[in-house]
Amino acid sequence: MKGLSLLSISRDFVGVHAVAGVSLSVDPGEVLGVIGPNGSGKTTLVNLASGAVAPSAGKVVVDGVDLTGASSTRFASAGVVRSYQGLRLFEGLSVLDNVMVGVQRGVRPSLIGAWTRPPGFRRRERRLRVAAMDWLGELGMTGFAAHPVGALSHGQRRRVELARAFAADPAYLILDEPGAGVDPHQLEGMTGIIRERCGAGVGVLVVEHDHGWVERVCDRVLGVADGVVVAEGSFAVVAAHPALAPHLRATAP
Repeated sequence: MKGLSLLSISRDFVGVHAVAGVSLSVDPGEVLGVIGPNGSGKTTLVNLASGAVAPSAGKVVVDGVDLTGASSTRFASAGVVRSYQGLRLFEGLSVLDNVMVGVQRGVRPSLIGAWTRPPGFRRRERRLRVAAMDWLGELGMTGFAAHPVGALSHGQRRRVELARAFAADPAYLILDEPGAGVDPHQLEGMTGIIRERCGAGVGVLVVEHDHGWVERVCDRVLGVADGVVVAEGSFAVVAAHPALAPHLRATAP
């Protein structure tokens, strides 16, 4: 059965219920948004969905395979790729080399090939480099390919991270605050890429504070408060829930 599913999932931290009995599913080709107040459990949910943390109870299932408690590397091998609210890039590497990390997902490394560099190894490396440059072009970062990541602005670094995530050819893409540090025009530019990936069958789970963007982009929305799902459906339905409406009014631009 296709889909990324959390089944009655819970996660406790020193006796605190960050997430309590939540179930959600992301189908291929859909964008599922998660909204809620700060501290409501949104980031814990994406950490559980990506294998960054293990649940205290419940299951995580990817395309019918139970990955509960598996490493984030195992999740990545199953096609679950994510970005982070706090950027996680290789500061000492160039922009291109950071994206190359993404396009090499699923490529079996060969120490002998890296040492002897036979023609087949070089052809594959060129092919992956072209793919990485294509994604930098999609995010408007081609001109920065040779720049060290540490020399970029926060918004530029965010685009590098997104290029790396897209380049990994995910089956399920988890985006934790993709608009953080990115101006609204750039965030809108990402919309087309996300919808294009969905059209190719990629399922997307996104947490984003720009609720107008969530309303425009997401097919379905979950509202969470105090670690539980309080509403599900269209943005309008979820936003009207009493546990969420005051928060949305407080964060409206």
